[in-house]
Amino acid sequence: MFSLAFRPFFLLVGGYAIFMAAGWALYLRGTLPWPNSLPPPLRHGHEMIFGFAGGAIAGFLLTAVATWTGRSPISGAPLVVLCATWVIARAGGVIPGQDGLTVWAVASLVFWAGLLTLMTREVMAAKNSRNYKVIALLLAFFLTEALFFASTPHNTQLVEMSLRTGVFLLVGMISLVGGRIVPAFTQNWLRLNRPHIAACLPSFDWVDLCTVALTVAFAMGFVLWPQSGPTGVLGLSAAIAQAARLLRWRGWLAWREPLLWVLHVGYAWIAVGFALLGVASLGYSAWYDPGIHALTYGAIGTLILGVAARVALGHTGRPLRASPSMVIAFGLMTVGTVVRIFASVSHGLLMLSVLLWVGAYLLFLVQYTPILLTPRQEG
Repeated sequence: MFSLAFRPFFLLVGGYAIFMAAGWALYLRGTLPWPNSLPPPLRHGHEMIFGFAGGAIAGFLLTAVATWTGRSPISGAPLVVLCATWVIARAGGVIPGQDGLTVWAVASLVFWAGLLTLMTREVMAAKNSRNYKVIALLLAFFLTEALFFASTPHNTQLVEMSLRTGVFLLVGMISLVGGRIVPAFTQNWLRLNRPHIAACLPSFDWVDLCTVALTVAFAMGFVLWPQSGPTGVLGLSAAIAQAARLLRWRGWLAWREPLLWVLHVGYAWIAVGFALLGVASLGYSAWYDPGIHALTYGAIGTLILGVAARVALGHTGRPLRASPSMVIAFGLMTVGTVVRIFASVSHGLLMLSVLLWVGAYLLFLVQYTPILLTPRQEG
């Protein structure tokens, strides 16, 4: 269970994805009370960004860093302690009153500090300078988490700003890590199946640099001035750049491989989300909620599901083939994102989007729990 980080964290994240989404739906229907120390949408936003996605980041990075550095994987007691702090933080988030808020804050900060410390130790020990950017992003997550709890519950503006920052830190992590693995996985598949095309895929160049620069500029604008004309222009420009970057990876050529096309679809939601948020910043505020959920439900939710499915197979010695149930799960996430984007016009659509999300992650848990709990297959 604690031999590699993806095992416990992917199990925890899969279960929490269902728990949080179902709990939120029950609250919106008036069936379930919600802790009152913070407005429910802000608490929900925090847990999906720093809780659900934070656990997925830990599972992926602490597994990948062993490959990046050539060092032994993080396992045993440090991994047990990190998982425990994550679980305690999630429990604190549903305990009402000041005691719950204190547990929630302390455990959340300890989790991010622990993840940052472990990753820094591994990267620095191996002098793996290529991944210093990952350390910088984790430090930003920790500082943003500290800002969130320092502002809770009295300064709602700073709380909202920290959540906007958290969303764009996740997008930054996707752009950094996803910008490596999505084209690499695609090229590997094309080498085996369409070798004459694989050689044509571009490497990191000026297009990627411009995309990163526009994304960072839009992120800064949206965090600090979410309702301004320049921010809107930057959002639309970043959307075009992200779409162009994705198209260069030629994901449509791998449509026969669900473990690949789900990554391309997930990344595509970044461009859609940027475009919607850009329009919202130009004065069409009705597009704000759809834009946020294109990034969170669409890009983050889909990529976590897709990467977890692939990593778990690869690191347990199983063939990289998606089962029929996971193909259905990927489809549910894609349809669910579309439904969630339009859910602001209908409470029924909102409930449907929750059901689709829960269905996708339930299928993941049903198939992957035995895989995550059993030893690696050899030969």
